[in-house]
Amino acid sequence: MRLFIAVILLIVVPMTLREKAVPAAASESAEKSISLYDPNPAHIWNRLYDALLLREDPAGGRYGENSLDPLLWLNSEHLLAQPSHQRALRVLDEFLQTHAENQIRDPVKRAVLQRDLWAVFDWSVLRESLSQRPTYDEEKRELQARLAEVLRRLALTPEEIASLPANYGQAVASGAFAKEYDPAHRDRAFLPPDLFDPLGPWVCINGNSYFGQPVAIEHLMTFSGRSRFLVFVRLPGGRKATLEYFRTLWNFPQPWVQSNPRGQTDVNPNLPSFPAGTQVALLRQMTLFDNRGNLVDAPVTESVQIRVYRAITIDQTSLAALRERGQIFYEIKLSRPQLFASQAGGLRTTKPDEIEFSTLRQEGDDVFEWWVVNRSRPGSSEPFLQLCVQCHSGGGINSLNSRAHLLRPNGAQPDPNEVHADRPEAATQWWASDNNETIDWKHDRYDWGLLNGYWRSDNKLH
Repeated sequence: MRLFIAVILLIVVPMTLREKAVPAAASESAEKSISLYDPNPAHIWNRLYDALLLREDPAGGRYGENSLDPLLWLNSEHLLAQPSHQRALRVLDEFLQTHAENQIRDPVKRAVLQRDLWAVFDWSVLRESLSQRPTYDEEKRELQARLAEVLRRLALTPEEIASLPANYGQAVASGAFAKEYDPAHRDRAFLPPDLFDPLGPWVCINGNSYFGQPVAIEHLMTFSGRSRFLVFVRLPGGRKATLEYFRTLWNFPQPWVQSNPRGQTDVNPNLPSFPAGTQVALLRQMTLFDNRGNLVDAPVTESVQIRVYRAITIDQTSLAALRERGQIFYEIKLSRPQLFASQAGGLRTTKPDEIEFSTLRQEGDDVFEWWVVNRSRPGSSEPFLQLCVQCHSGGGINSLNSRAHLLRPNGAQPDPNEVHADRPEAATQWWASDNNETIDWKHDRYDWGLLNGYWRSDNKLH
């Protein structure tokens, strides 16, 4: 049904490539220094990345080269208003006319470009217009039709996706990162080498819960299922202590309480908490679609965010106190140049004082458009890692937003009381995450149906 609706909507797309194509001058962005996909800045892949993924401030400063996601917000007019819209169409048309997808065959580069352009496509579908502003319906269709065809041509075979680097293991093996938390070096990020060990100290929470939502649902919704998110927990006592704590949560007599007079329930704020020294990891990995149009889990890690609980802080009134006495936040994330160069698994550490424009929830005005109107730099000067506390400021277990997945009733999780201590393989499967949950979720999204609709439409670009 979702594909049928999307195809019907495409009947009104009044555009063909031959009618709209305008050759893009290589000199237009050759002066830029982008050489991500090829040493020559004038290469069409570099110019496409420049036109659609990079942003400029009023003084000509450039942003987005190290951003994990496009610097676009739900109210952005960039790529829809002029002159950025026409520039994007020109470069996309040149890419399609010259069959530039054949100029680079490296599966890693093709996967990354697909990932980034897919994010722009989904943004254009979800984008909202403020009152008294243009809706840009025609401009969105023009952009989407071209993006859909480029994405179709970039798609890898299932075998090529399976052969993409499992870069988390490569990053650990490189020796570029510490392997564990060191209280004497609190600013040093680390990558646990045993994160995926089925009998190791990290336990993965199953996201296919009784409520039909994957874990880290806020993250999943923000990025519309183009990445899958796995949540791991490690108590100081290792796997056995972690599983025992999960059993305690499962057996808690009143996991839910009424939160308003209309009978709505919420997680009980008085759940027994985990101890100081607990660590929580949020792993983000790439989802792609293959050349058959099937969504596929890719082995590429996009980011790892880790929280270490130095203390279980109950007082939530002071974020500064929480950072100082409670949680420490770390992030290690994808670097495109390092990934293409096979350096440290393509991962880099987010510095404690690193400033970045957050697109996690994408609400609000476009940062750069605000900048132009108000003639001053927008946003907070607070480092990116400090922003994590805004959503995870609760004390102990109450800062774990996936805690509902550990409580009864839960149709996906087996009863932990029935797991036998002498059967480690049972404990291994106890809270094992089902990776297909993200793909199932994405299948039901309108943006995915619309993308399929463009591929099936008679108006397909050639």
